[in-house]
Amino acid sequence: MRILRLFKRDLAREVNDWVGDGLIEPVQGEAILARYGARLADGRGSSFGYYVLTALAALFAGLALILILSHNWDEIPRMVRMLGLIGGTVVINLTGGWQLLRERYRPGVLWLFFGGISYGASIMLIAQIYHLGEHYPDGIYWWALGVLPLLFVTRSRLIALQVLALATLWMITEAQTGFFPASYPLFSLACLWLVWTYRRSALIFLAALAGLVTWLNLLLAWAAGDWYHYDGFADQVPLTVALGLVMAGSAWWLMRSREPLIRDYGQLLHLYLLRGAILTLLILSYDDFWRDLLRGDYLLGVFNPLLLALGTLGGCALARPSGRNASAPLLLNGAFFTLAALCVQQRWLDPLALAVATNLLLVVTGIWLIRRGVEDAVTHFFYTGVGVLLLTALLRYFDLIGEYIGGALLFMAAAGVLFGAARFWRKHLQEGSDHA
Repeated sequence: MRILRLFKRDLAREVNDWVGDGLIEPVQGEAILARYGARLADGRGSSFGYYVLTALAALFAGLALILILSHNWDEIPRMVRMLGLIGGTVVINLTGGWQLLRERYRPGVLWLFFGGISYGASIMLIAQIYHLGEHYPDGIYWWALGVLPLLFVTRSRLIALQVLALATLWMITEAQTGFFPASYPLFSLACLWLVWTYRRSALIFLAALAGLVTWLNLLLAWAAGDWYHYDGFADQVPLTVALGLVMAGSAWWLMRSREPLIRDYGQLLHLYLLRGAILTLLILSYDDFWRDLLRGDYLLGVFNPLLLALGTLGGCALARPSGRNASAPLLLNGAFFTLAALCVQQRWLDPLALAVATNLLLVVTGIWLIRRGVEDAVTHFFYTGVGVLLLTALLRYFDLIGEYIGGALLFMAAAGVLFGAARFWRKHLQEGSDHA
């Protein structure tokens, strides 16, 4: 999405030049840019790089302030320390608010971002003065909660990143100390609201969704009654895969929208879910992982079949109007993981058979991506499919499953698929040139 934004900004600047040179009218320029979800005003903004560097400067200045105070902390009287921290935080945030009232948006946001850092430092250092550090994640929580209102006031991506980073840090530390971070969705949903309605941001969108998925995994573990021991990739697979199937269907549903922003989010979500699915299958392609699952006693019976079946149905229901390109891979992956869940719970298959099935699914995924890339003329899917086949073959070369004959057959199958894909690609290009 960042690449798309840069493209739209460059396009807006180019169209601004056309209008300035008298080649087209402003109304025509707006009409051209509307097809790509951009406006003439998008090409007149100040440098984004300057804003990023200034924000980083504010971050490092805040860190420097914390270090200086910590180094000289014991030499400052207690009351002076407390009043100085509170007064400094108030002055910095009032300066940011004054800048916003003067309609100087970016300087105001930077001052408030720096004020958020000062606010957090004040919480930690005042707690140190009065020895209030019995449950240290509470300090991070109140820090995130205190910065949260600034997100609604400024509607700034920088403030949203600050809120999301603090809330995620609190969720992790709270879980590690044995307490459930029940209010985490308050922060992630607020960030999603911002990027959905006012400020587009791929990073915040994906990070907030990832945080919610992690929180839901913790919630499932808490419901199982042993959530504070919840750890490891194996514990996270069942619910994460089920949610991934639902989100994949949601991505196709978003891509059908008429709004350019919503379509962009759908494409972004689809792209990263595809990468996540490939990475998951690559991890599952080792028989050692399946052997651990069959030997262990994981949360709620790893790969809960009902959960995965519901995720498959939910994803297919959302993606169904988009056609076979959406429903076929969802059904295939959902059926695979649901059957794998049954096999693990009932001990129907040995680890070698499950690993072979996973490798076959990787080959099928590569073939489907190559076919879709050729049919839709999308080079990204074509090369991703080729990469999946090559990576699968490479992994099996260094870590054979079964005998050498099985590895050789896998390599021959991959070679045949690649050769067939190359011929199909060439034939498709020749047919396209003939029609032209």
